[in-house]
Amino acid sequence: MRRFFVLVLISCLSISIKAALPDSLSVNDRSSVLVIPYMPAMHLSDADNDISEGSQMEMTDMRSALRKGIVKALNKKFAEVYDVKGFNNDFVNSENGDMDVLYHTLLFEGDTVYPLKNPSRFAVKDTTPVKKGVKKPTPESMYINVGIYDSSLVPDLSKKYESDYIIFLNEIDIKTHFDDCINLALKIYRRDIKVHYSIFDKTGKQLYGDVAVSHFGTNTNDVNEIMKENFPSISNYVLNSFHKVEKQ
Repeated sequence: MRRFFVLVLISCLSISIKAALPDSLSVNDRSSVLVIPYMPAMHLSDADNDISEGSQMEMTDMRSALRKGIVKALNKKFAEVYDVKGFNNDFVNSENGDMDVLYHTLLFEGDTVYPLKNPSRFAVKDTTPVKKGVKKPTPESMYINVGIYDSSLVPDLSKKYESDYIIFLNEIDIKTHFDDCINLALKIYRRDIKVHYSIFDKTGKQLYGDVAVSHFGTNTNDVNEIMKENFPSISNYVLNSFHKVEKQ
């Protein structure tokens, strides 16, 4: 009798969960997303020496950890709502022919963020917490956008990985602001970590482009701690912007 009750309870819970999901988010009708990691050369930082030393890692290993970490964080966040391609077989670890072909067809240049290009459609509120006594950074107006030489590249990748959308991570920046002191006595300054990204649909049309920013102090130099403190908020920002894109 007890076993029967448990089975009924599980069945009821399953029905309730399915009923609570919007039609657009049902298991068979979710949008599928593929996250493309940034080129290793698109890592810009004035803090690599500090972070490498604080992490007790070689610089190349530290940079690789950041690159893999942001893709993992984004995949985890998007998997809560969408069908994430490469989630179990991380695309960033598959240094295969696709990656080589892809990177050789890309170019990068500064562009206006989409929230400024069309604020009524794409304005994204920055909810990044700022420590007391630290001035609020001004919103980003420019980002590093990606251009693609081969017009068939995105459609081919979308078809191969069965993805409705592709998110390109274009660049990661870590910058120290020596004019913004968090603790003067301890000489702790604010650092920004920025992830520039672009969103394309499966036909190769760009739908969005922006930069997600998080802030931390110069006293935080362990790469795992930096990822733990900053990548969740960056992932939330990218996800929120993607929601707006999908609604369009």
